[in-house]
Amino acid sequence: MENTLILVALNEEQISQAKVVNGQRKKITHALLCGSYGQIFGTEKQCSKYYNVWEDIFKDLFFESKTVQACDVLHYESTFDLVNILIAASDEKKQIDNRLQPTTSQKPQKAEKKGFWARIFG
Repeated sequence: MENTLILVALNEEQISQAKVVNGQRKKITHALLCGSYGQIFGTEKQCSKYYNVWEDIFKDLFFESKTVQACDVLHYESTFDLVNILIAASDEKKQIDNRLQPTTSQKPQKAEKKGFWARIFG
């Protein structure tokens, strides 16, 4: 679950636990679990909206994305500012990937190819 984006439908017990932590007035039916980055709780519409967008935008952070009907939830508190946490992690990962890729000055230079006539006449 470390690098998996999971949209999960909560059962009644999970809904009641999430409401205790996040507030009784909140409409909670689903959760979006973002691995070690955190989670959010809300309605199916709210969670699926984030799931569909984050699945594409943050595909470099998550090994896989899936929708399930049942899943164990360890923490029932919604992660504050989760989108900014994901943006920071994505930017950091892109910077690391950019450092690992050779730049144009580090790439070996190809020898200039001479044309047919240049090879004949020098």
